[in-house]
Amino acid sequence: MGARPVPEVQELSTRPGVKVTGRVPSMAEYLHQATVCVIPMRTGFGIKNKTLEAMAAGTPVVASDRGLEGLAVDGAGTPLRALRANQVEEYVEAIGRLFEDGELRHKLSENGRSLIETEYTWEVQGQRYERVLLG
Repeated sequence: MGARPVPEVQELSTRPGVKVTGRVPSMAEYLHQATVCVIPMRTGFGIKNKTLEAMAAGTPVVASDRGLEGLAVDGAGTPLRALRANQVEEYVEAIGRLFEDGELRHKLSENGRSLIETEYTWEVQGQRYERVLLG
């Protein structure tokens, strides 16, 4: 969890299949290897770059309401782009679903990546900024 994981998090690396890294040189490299990206944020406001980065890498996302804030990822008329979880049980269920359901992983990967390509490229954001400046 972050650049300097606390001892309790470092201890998790003693479990099979768990790797605690701390700071990494390239987040994208790790995201491309990941089965799922979990973003259990409880504080902060606005769109989270870590969520956008995971989706851009095509990594399925399980995140809290705070981690998905400002992003159209689920709901009526919106393609499912991430799984929402706010309680421990919800995280366990969502992560378990993704590990068991390759089709769901693929769907979230494609839909998340598509969101980034259509809404969050430098070109799209530059056009929006230009419209604001030009009125």
